[in-house]
Amino acid sequence: MAPRATVGMPVYNGEKYLPAALDSVREQDEADIEIVISDNASTDATEEICRAAAAEDPRIRYERQEQNRGGRWNFNRVLDRATAPYFTWAAADDVRRPAFVRRCLETFADADPATVLVYPRTQIIDSGGVITEDLNDADLACDEPTPHERMAHFLRAQAAHLFYGLHRTEALRSTRGIRPTVGNDLVILTELACRGPFALVPEQLFLQRRHAEQFSAQGQAQVQWHAPKASVRFAFPHTKVSVELARGVLASRLDPAETARALATIPVAWTIPRWRGPAADVWAALGLRPRSQR
Repeated sequence: MAPRATVGMPVYNGEKYLPAALDSVREQDEADIEIVISDNASTDATEEICRAAAAEDPRIRYERQEQNRGGRWNFNRVLDRATAPYFTWAAADDVRRPAFVRRCLETFADADPATVLVYPRTQIIDSGGVITEDLNDADLACDEPTPHERMAHFLRAQAAHLFYGLHRTEALRSTRGIRPTVGNDLVILTELACRGPFALVPEQLFLQRRHAEQFSAQGQAQVQWHAPKASVRFAFPHTKVSVELARGVLASRLDPAETARALATIPVAWTIPRWRGPAADVWAALGLRPRSQR
C-alpha cells in the first residue's frame, strides 16, 4: 500500500537523542507511513542506529552521504525523496506521540481543502526527556483568510515549531525550500502562509527538545549549520531573516495589494520587535561584543 505520509529525518551526529526520536516515529499509530533518513556523513554511532532500525522496519529508507553537505541540503534532501502526499520533517532530537501523524491526517480531512499545513500543540522537553513547558499555543491555528494575517500570527508568536507539522507535500515543494539563513523555518512558513491556511490539532502531540547542543543555541555559529566550512563573521544571519521573509513573499506571486500588505507585516511583526538580532550582527562584523557580554 502506498504511504499516506512521509516522515523525513535528516541527521548528523545524532546518536544521543536519535534512538528516542526514531522510536517515536516508528511507533506512530498510523501504519501507512514511510520513514526517509538522510545521514550527513555522521562520525558517531548514528549509522549503526539507523541501519539496525532499517533492518527491523521495512518502512525505513536509510541513505548515508559521503560528506557533510550541511543541514540545509540535508533537510531539502529528505523532502526530495518523499513519495507520499503529506510530509513532515522529524529532527533527530524531538519526540512525537503515537497519534501525531494520524490526528494531523484526520484534521486535514476535516479542514478547508486549501489547508497546506496541520500541526498539534507542543510541549517542551529537556535533555532528559522531562516536560518543562506547555507552549501557549491553543489559539495558534493561523487559519485567517489572508496571507498577511496568517504571517502576523505566527511571526509575532515566534512559532517556528509549526515547521515540524504535517505539510501538504505539493504545497511544500512549490516553495523555495530551506533557505541558507538563520530562521529558515519561519521563512518557509511564510511562503506556505502565502499559499493557504494552517490548522491546529488541539492535542499536545509534539515534544520539542531544547538542549545546549542544538544548533539554534549556537549563536552566530548557526551559519555553519547550513555550510560547515562557512565563515561566521560578516554573515549577518539575523539581518538576512527579514530579507528572506520579504523574498519569500515576493516569490509567492500574490496579487499586488496582498503582496504590499504581507511585506508591510514583516517589519511590524518581526524585524522591529527583534532589533537586537540585527544589532548583534553588526557587533559580530566589527569583531566586538555587546556591552552586556563584556
